[in-house]
Amino acid sequence: MSSMSNGVEALPSDQMIFLLLDLVLIVGAARLLGWLAEKVGQPAVIGEIVAGILAGPTVLGAHLSETVFPHDTRSYLTAFANVGVMIFMFSAGLEMDLRSVAGRRRSVAGIALSAYLVPFALGSVVALWALARHDGGNRLNFALFIGCALAVTAFPVLARILHDRKLLGTRLGQSAMTCAALDDVLAWCVLAVVIGIARPGLDHHWRLLLFVPLVVVLWWAVRPALDRLAGAGSEKNTSNMVFLGVAGALLLGAATEWLGLHLIFGAFLFGVVFPRRLRAAVDSGAQLLSSIFLPAFFVVAGLQVDLGAIDRAGIAEFAAIMFAALVGKLGGTYLAARLGRSDRAEAAALAALMNTRGLTELVILNIGLTIGVIDERLYSLLVMMALITTAMTAPLLKLCGITAPRDDRPPGTRKQQRRSDSAVEAEATAP
Repeated sequence: MSSMSNGVEALPSDQMIFLLLDLVLIVGAARLLGWLAEKVGQPAVIGEIVAGILAGPTVLGAHLSETVFPHDTRSYLTAFANVGVMIFMFSAGLEMDLRSVAGRRRSVAGIALSAYLVPFALGSVVALWALARHDGGNRLNFALFIGCALAVTAFPVLARILHDRKLLGTRLGQSAMTCAALDDVLAWCVLAVVIGIARPGLDHHWRLLLFVPLVVVLWWAVRPALDRLAGAGSEKNTSNMVFLGVAGALLLGAATEWLGLHLIFGAFLFGVVFPRRLRAAVDSGAQLLSSIFLPAFFVVAGLQVDLGAIDRAGIAEFAAIMFAALVGKLGGTYLAARLGRSDRAEAAALAALMNTRGLTELVILNIGLTIGVIDERLYSLLVMMALITTAMTAPLLKLCGITAPRDDRPPGTRKQQRRSDSAVEAEATAP
């Protein structure tokens, strides 16, 4: 049927079939390649990004890629991708511990600023010099966006790497998490400015002025209300709390999209203000939903990556991008850590961790492509930069002597210990 009895257009049967098959293919490929990535010591996001790139014209070719993922269904895949990104950003907000940031701000503020400002400055210079042919007309906004893209650290991916290597509770892990949290805050602030400049034709620019009142209401009204709800024993009903978290993230995402920003901001902010004692239970449900919806984002992102279209000038541009990304993030972090009296091994390990970009980078790049700040060729180069720099984290940690301890206990004992560890973490993070 092509239409419903009430006159509302329905998705044609053939498109529905393609959409359902594509969703199964996407989730299956993401899970398989994510598992393979973990088997070789990489975070799962590396395999998931590769899955997205494999779906695009680089490997399949333009014709086969369009056959497997028809244009008629891509808008629906984009809708799934947006839901997945909002849930992901909500989970990223849940990982933010503002108390940790406040408690360690004196010891790590300098490192965090250097880890952000040095690659930001180098990225801005590279944008104006080596990437000038991709400038869409607003040089300032273009430079700000490239600087932001090269300076970001993927906070959620970093948390996963530290957790897998049992480094979260160490001095190195806490320093890396705090620095990454501060860098993420700076990145979102700069990105908000970029989006505001990139949309000069909007007739509702006045809505942006409502962002500050929205943050005030979230912090001083919504957060206390959620805390009272948590204190009333709501953690016993996990399913309701998962619904509250996801629904709140979607509502806040819709609010910030209406303001003229991007839907990720609202979802992220709701995760930040969510009660800490409920986060462990809610995050597990959010992660489950994200594992279903988010793979669509990797494919939507990968469909726009075409490495076959890169010419000789593009290779030189990629070299300039990698130079700015690596020298800026690794060098900026290492030098600041050494000035902060960290030894060489710890400073090098911290630099390697801060070089992780992962999914957060893809979210930012996708926004830049959507609002027209960058074109598809530059987008492809920046996606490859994100993939390579994230994949470098594990080998660099090994070079620094940081390895995950082996666990030779029986599987049943390991499961019991994981449950015990989860209970301890939940108790430690409760207000």
